[in-house]
Amino acid sequence: MLAITASKFIALGFISITLAGAAIGTGVLFAGYNIGAARNPEESENLFNTSLMAFALIETFVFLAILIGAVIYFI
Repeated sequence: MLAITASKFIALGFISITLAGAAIGTGVLFAGYNIGAARNPEESENLFNTSLMAFALIETFVFLAILIGAVIYFI
């Protein structure tokens, strides 16, 4: 029983690494948007829309990781 609990917590640790990667990816994404908008202000609206779509994709992976973590922990 203790090994099962330990393996669940190890899996949750791996999922937290995934969440940290998503946070870093979000920072890199919006830093790239700021640089792109500063270099080309005419395209800032197009860049912003693309950045929001990329952020939605990152957020989808975060929700998927949380769902997998809940399934691992509660089952």
